[in-house]
Amino acid sequence: MPRKRKRSSVVEIGTGPARVKIYTVNRKDGYPMYSLYWKEGGQRKTRHFACMDEARLIAQQTTIRLTNGWSANDEVTKRELELLRHCERKAQEFGVSLTAAMDEWASARKAAGEITLSDAVRFYAANRIDLLAVRTIVQVADEFVESRRGSGVSDIYVRNCKNSLKRFSDRVKGNITDVTVADINRFLKGLEGLGPVSRNGIRRNIVTMFGFAKRNGYLHPDRKTAAEQSESFKVAETEIQIFTPEEMEKLLLTAHARILPLIAIGAFAGIRSAEVCRLNWEDIKWDRGHIEIAGKKAKTAARRLVPLPDNLKAWLAPWREETGPIITISDPSGALSDTAVKAQIPGGWRQNALRHSFVSYRVAETGDVARTSLEAGNSPKMVFGHYREIVDRASAEAWFSITPSDDWEPNGLKWSIRERLKHLSCRRDNQPCVDTAIGA
Repeated sequence: MPRKRKRSSVVEIGTGPARVKIYTVNRKDGYPMYSLYWKEGGQRKTRHFACMDEARLIAQQTTIRLTNGWSANDEVTKRELELLRHCERKAQEFGVSLTAAMDEWASARKAAGEITLSDAVRFYAANRIDLLAVRTIVQVADEFVESRRGSGVSDIYVRNCKNSLKRFSDRVKGNITDVTVADINRFLKGLEGLGPVSRNGIRRNIVTMFGFAKRNGYLHPDRKTAAEQSESFKVAETEIQIFTPEEMEKLLLTAHARILPLIAIGAFAGIRSAEVCRLNWEDIKWDRGHIEIAGKKAKTAARRLVPLPDNLKAWLAPWREETGPIITISDPSGALSDTAVKAQIPGGWRQNALRHSFVSYRVAETGDVARTSLEAGNSPKMVFGHYREIVDRASAEAWFSITPSDDWEPNGLKWSIRERLKHLSCRRDNQPCVDTAIGA
C-alpha cells in the first residue's frame, strides 16, 4: 500500500466561499510541494506548485476571482507572470514604473504613426540640432565675410558678399538653424528693383554662407541647407550683341587714354572688364606673348594665361614701359558709355559686347571652342550657350587685324608717356630731340 504524503502546514487565503487553502506537502524526493484547494461551482478544485510565492499569488487571484464572480480564464499563468516580472525589470533600468513606461510607449506609438519607434528615434538622434553650436545670422555672416578676406579672393567679391549678406541679415532675424526655405524665398522675392540676375547673385552668396556654416558645425552636416533648397530665378535669354570690326576701330580711335586699354584688352584678349580693372601693367608679359591673370584677380579664382595678339600689342604699345594699375578711373562703365556715344555707335554701348565679340571672332578664327573657352576662363558649354555669335572667318581675320596707324597717339595720353615716346621716335630716326619743357 503506497505511503500517503504528509501535510506539514496549512495557509488560508480569503474567507467564506472565497477561501483558498494552501497545503505544504513533503514529496518522496524530499522537495516540498504547495497544493491549493478550494470549492467552485459545487466542486472541489486543486492546483499544485513548486514555489510558495507563486502558490500565494494564484491563491490571491483565485480568492479575488471567486469574490467578484469571474471565470477561471481570468487567472494569470506562470508564463504571463514571468513576462510581467521581465517588463518590470526593464522599466526599473530607466527608473520608471511599468505603468509609466507603458503610458510613454503608447503616447510615442501614437505620435509615430506608421513609423516604427526605433526608426523614429534613430532619425531624431541623427537630426538633432540642439547639439549644434548656436550662432545668429549676423554672427555667421560676419565670420563668413572675414574668412573670405583671408582666402585670397578679390576685394570686390568680399564687398559684394558683405553687402548681400547685410541685406539678408537685416530682413531675416534669429539663429541660422531657425532659418527656413520659406524665409529665404520671401527675402529674395521681396528685393524690389532687382532683376533675376541680381537676385540669383545674392542667393549664391547666401548659399555659400550656409555652406560655410555647415562646415563649421553651425548646421547639420548631413542635411541640405535651407539656402540650397531655396528657389532660383529664371533669367530670360537675351540676344547676344557684338561689335563689328568697323565699330571697334571707331571705338579705339575715339577712346580716351584712360579707358582705351580696357577696350583693347577686352576686345582682343577677351578678359572680363572686372578682371582688367584688377590687372597691373606688369601682368602683361610683352616678350612672352601673354597676359597673366593670377588666381586672386580672376573671377574663377584660377590662374590663366591669355594670348597677347600682335594687334593688341600695337594698341597698348604706348604703355609698354608703364607700371601700376592698368585702369585708374573709378567708373569705367560711364567712360565706356561716353566713348560709344562719341564714336556714334548705334544704340550706344552694348553690355558685355567686348567679351561676346572676342569669343565669337576667336571661335571663327580658330574653330576650336575648347581652346577659346580656356583662354576666356569659361566652360565650352558656357561659350556655346551665352557668348558665341556666328561670324564668318573673314570677319574674324578683319577683327584681329585692327591696328593703329604708325603716327597714332591715344587721346589724353599722359605728358610723361608722350615725352618718352617722342624720345624713342627721335632715337629711331637718329635726330636730336628738343625738350619741350625747356623750350617753354
